[in-house]
Amino acid sequence: MSLEPREILPKLDRLLTYLAKDFDEYPFHDGKDPKYFNRLIEEFADLDIEEELKQYHAWILDQPDHKKIYYRSRFRTWLKTCRQFRQHPVSSVPNWLRRRYVQGRY
Repeated sequence: MSLEPREILPKLDRLLTYLAKDFDEYPFHDGKDPKYFNRLIEEFADLDIEEELKQYHAWILDQPDHKKIYYRSRFRTWLKTCRQFRQHPVSSVPNWLRRRYVQGRY
């Protein structure tokens, strides 16, 4: 019986490896990112941050090349939004609020 790669490396190491090796657009920083992502792991322990990072990466790939993105703050906002919609599924959010969120005013 062998361990899955996910079980071998701690979550922080897996996230940092993904950022440095697979997420080409991300401005990886050896000094900032370990501390920052460790804090995100603690703050958003209820979320699967690895899966969210992969979805965030896909979103980044779909953005225009000229669009200025602040990767770290945008990912934190991504996680906050994920938590919000997890706690309040779309069906329980009023239509006017859903429209407002989609239009980027929320």
